[in-house]
Amino acid sequence: MNHAVTMTGNAERSLLSCIRDEDDEAYKSFAYAIEQGITIDHFLDEGCKTYWNSLIQAEKEGEFGTLGVLQRLPKTFNNDHPYFHSSVLSAHEVASVHKAKIAVEELVKAKKYRALSGISDNLSAQVSEAAPLDDPTDLAVSVEKQLQELIKPKSSTLKGSVDLTADTISEIRRTLTQGPARIEPHLPLLRQGLNGGFKDNHLVVVAARPSVGKTTIVLNFVYNAALQGKKTLFFSLEMKAESLWEKLGLMRSQEDEYGLPYKTSDADRNKVNAEKLIENISACQDLPIFIDDFAGSTMSNIRTTSRILHRKEGLDCVVIDYLGLVKPEDPKAPREQQVAEISRMAKQLAKELSIPVFLICQLNRDSVKSGSEPQLHNLRESGQIEQDADVVLLMHRDLLAEDKEKTALIVAKNRFGGCGHSKDKIRFKAKSQRFIQVDSNRLNDGERESINIERRI
Repeated sequence: MNHAVTMTGNAERSLLSCIRDEDDEAYKSFAYAIEQGITIDHFLDEGCKTYWNSLIQAEKEGEFGTLGVLQRLPKTFNNDHPYFHSSVLSAHEVASVHKAKIAVEELVKAKKYRALSGISDNLSAQVSEAAPLDDPTDLAVSVEKQLQELIKPKSSTLKGSVDLTADTISEIRRTLTQGPARIEPHLPLLRQGLNGGFKDNHLVVVAARPSVGKTTIVLNFVYNAALQGKKTLFFSLEMKAESLWEKLGLMRSQEDEYGLPYKTSDADRNKVNAEKLIENISACQDLPIFIDDFAGSTMSNIRTTSRILHRKEGLDCVVIDYLGLVKPEDPKAPREQQVAEISRMAKQLAKELSIPVFLICQLNRDSVKSGSEPQLHNLRESGQIEQDADVVLLMHRDLLAEDKEKTALIVAKNRFGGCGHSKDKIRFKAKSQRFIQVDSNRLNDGERESINIERRI
């Protein structure tokens, strides 16, 4: 028991010292502790218990960090625990996530040791007090139940019938109130074909050849979702975040015919267009879209950032743009294995966060050589992508054709529904970076944009 107490004392000081600041490293340490099930019951020191409880409250109320904790500590805290700052918060001269993880593991072990010690003491007392007619088997069964509770799998994904029943009923009720899809695409044909849109836990693969517009169409989805308050984390491994944000400004402008070019030889025109674009970009500042444009991300980096931001903000989807630029976990592995691992981890991320994850991919050159529209086997580098994906959207646009707006959008895989083709209904408005759906206008034999869910902010 003394060993468990000593282990707890060192570990709780170490963990809280690693969470003393207000930076990302401190929050990563805090998030890891929460994910591993650390609660106030893992602490023995009363000062550490009080501090942890205030930290939990501050984080829930959006004020994570030392200042948020201090505002929630009892007024007598410093007098009651005068040692706290010097021996707990300053336990590490240099805090780190690595030290925090070690501390968390020790806290978990120490709590189990204390539980085992309690079971042992209780059993010893019961044996000493047992009457001659008592059945020792009853004691053994009681202890077995306690031990089973202690060693039960810690996996958060393992569910029994009670949890499954409650969660399934909750999901049905959520669907009734919020609709069948987390992200509703602005294109009516996709909403219809995908039974509302992109759903929780789904890996959505969007694939095309370069310059067809795969990043832009996903950004269209994200923009229209943001107008409804849906939060997106966009990992842009190819384009700078500012370039994506400029696209959002163009989308909002809806300047389909002339656009807003501001880098021409006409200085007056540049000034007017730039001011219009700036106005539209400024109006996007309240959109709940987060962009990480670090070019060297691995799936582990992406997973960690996604989980932390999901805990802070409550994400509705994640976008990875694009698979070919994700840094492999094992650079020495064959490329096919690297791609397969990235695909699997993207699917795991969708299930962990219970939101749609968009994985943008390139198609191989065979789709161009044949001159026909792409098919599933044109997904580049690994068949694992096709297996992991719940939905695969393939795009085709003939960049050499006279009509460069015409875009084929193909639902090539839909794990829980049918597939389909957009025919001649999707057009790309390059000036405003918008993909729109059009319907025939019988009055003048022309086309008109289909009604969609887009609204101005």
